[in-house]
Amino acid sequence: MRVREPRLLPRRRALAVPAAAAALALGLSGCDFFDLDPGEEDGGRSEADGQAPELAERVESGDLPPLQERLPENPVTVEPVEEVGNYGGTWNTATLGIGDWPWLGRTVGYENLTRWNTEWTETVPNIAEDFEYSDDATTVTYDLREGMKWSDGDDFTADDIVFAANDVFNNADLTPMANQNPPTAEKIDDYTVEITLDDPDALWAAHDFIQYQLVNKPVHYLGEFHIDHNENADELAEEEGFDSWTEMFDVKAGVTDSALTWQNPDLPTLYPWEVVEPLADSGRMVLERNPYYWKVDSAGNQLPYLDSVEFEIMQDEEVMLTRALNGDFDFHTRHFNTAENRPVLAENRESGGYEFIDLDVSEMNTNMISFNQTVDDDGLREIFRDKRFRIAMSHGINRQDIIDVVYQGQGEPWQGAPRRDTPFFNEDLAKQYTEFDLDKAGDILDDAGYGERNGDGVRVSEDGTPLSFTLSAPGDYRPDIIDSMEMVVDTWKELDVDVELDVEERSSWQDSRENNEHEVNVWSGDAGLLDAMYDPRWYAPLHSGESNFAIPWAQWYASDGADPRAQEPPQEIKDHLEMYDELQAEPDPSKREELMVDFLAESRERFYAMGIGLTQPGYGIVSTDFRNVPEQLPEASVYNTPAPANPEQFFIEQ
Repeated sequence: MRVREPRLLPRRRALAVPAAAAALALGLSGCDFFDLDPGEEDGGRSEADGQAPELAERVESGDLPPLQERLPENPVTVEPVEEVGNYGGTWNTATLGIGDWPWLGRTVGYENLTRWNTEWTETVPNIAEDFEYSDDATTVTYDLREGMKWSDGDDFTADDIVFAANDVFNNADLTPMANQNPPTAEKIDDYTVEITLDDPDALWAAHDFIQYQLVNKPVHYLGEFHIDHNENADELAEEEGFDSWTEMFDVKAGVTDSALTWQNPDLPTLYPWEVVEPLADSGRMVLERNPYYWKVDSAGNQLPYLDSVEFEIMQDEEVMLTRALNGDFDFHTRHFNTAENRPVLAENRESGGYEFIDLDVSEMNTNMISFNQTVDDDGLREIFRDKRFRIAMSHGINRQDIIDVVYQGQGEPWQGAPRRDTPFFNEDLAKQYTEFDLDKAGDILDDAGYGERNGDGVRVSEDGTPLSFTLSAPGDYRPDIIDSMEMVVDTWKELDVDVELDVEERSSWQDSRENNEHEVNVWSGDAGLLDAMYDPRWYAPLHSGESNFAIPWAQWYASDGADPRAQEPPQEIKDHLEMYDELQAEPDPSKREELMVDFLAESRERFYAMGIGLTQPGYGIVSTDFRNVPEQLPEASVYNTPAPANPEQFFIEQ
């Protein structure tokens, strides 16, 4: 069998990262593990002439087409990290319930039109073998891989993207919350599709979530459940026990809840493995090799090497830690790999049969505290929007004590700001108001009009509103955050501010913030590296689910005011949001970087949320017989760690 070498004839390399961002290579090796021009073959074929033995048996029995008919004309070649692997075995890992579905996307579900290269320095073709922006950044044209197939053997074509964009993503019945800058798709031919945007967006090709929505909705399967493709969809919905075709479609496709895509084993996929036992509240989730997967190694062997991936579905991080210490996980970089657990995991490496890999974390803060500036309570809303109040509360945090006690002295006082090893570092933003000084904090509160106390000794505003509020924290997320907040509450009470720490179950905490029901909450601080530009959730109210200091403002921005939950922000906030629009529309990477620096300077003035300390480098664990895992990786939600390291080329040494 002959596997053609992939070809890459880029019109214009979209989204090249500016030269100043080269530091973000983060000390990784020079090897690009996603090789679109591999050159000479490395090693020989694995068993069964370039495919897994069980697939060869299915071909022999007539149950499966020959390999050359299952691969696209130009499959992607993945350069193995260490060596060409062998087929077989199961990757054992875990997930914390249905709400932890993002871990699935990070491990077995990262295939978009484009993707990050392993070093996180540029966006490269993936499902699309080429892509091109228009000069005004309002259209992106994708050339798809001819002959590429879904996991059930049906062709993947431009029709699938047109269906996802026009009939699903922009269908008000399926996605009732309007999308900011929604993409529309036009089929040029079977393997060419043009995406058109209402507003210029030179960052669009790097937005994983939008791309994910465009390439996981096969029209040949989902069309049956869509009223525009099946006039009897309502009758079908009734037969299947649904109230409407939209409810049925959502369950089949996971439009409003991405977890649903992992709960429907009938949904064809483009991923290395396909679901055979779906995600559930408990038990396990199992995926098995996709026989139509469209990537090969440098010797032309079809990937993935591993037969299957099994996720044990857990509800408790302590149980997960115990399982990790027992050596039950082959590779894991999430949940239990905290600073406080590192000593016991390090001590147990030999008996557990695993080693550490280094994670260069993009998380810029261990804790981000958000006073909800859109809270329903009129009195509290006025207080929380008062920057003087927020400055005082920041000076009322003993960050160094928290770092010493909770984080074993690792870290430094830090606000919500990009890390030093980025072109976006702003020392004033990172360090402002981090000095612990209760006298200074009290003086600021007095001068701001909060000097009077009520009968309970609690400070009140000039209109009589007591400085009394609840700080909510997710109890099943990270124990270090709870420990930190207990110390924060203690010092804030010394300012005669009445604070109650409420530790909530994570899903309840999540619902509260998404419904704008929280007064103050805390979460970890993302977006400290390259993701500061692509997901600046802490630097302005841009993320409608994560900008916790003003989610309704972010909903206004994301929906152009159409979301019924949205609140129109003050003019100075709208001016700041317009700075990000200008940045997105700028096609020149160097100018875009300059605009990002200006944008962050305004973030400093706005002081939306406050942090505790700079997060220190992280780690993951990998079994000693689990191969082709890089020794070092960036860690970021935008990067989708460890997905850009190509898990399809992981293998178990025999």
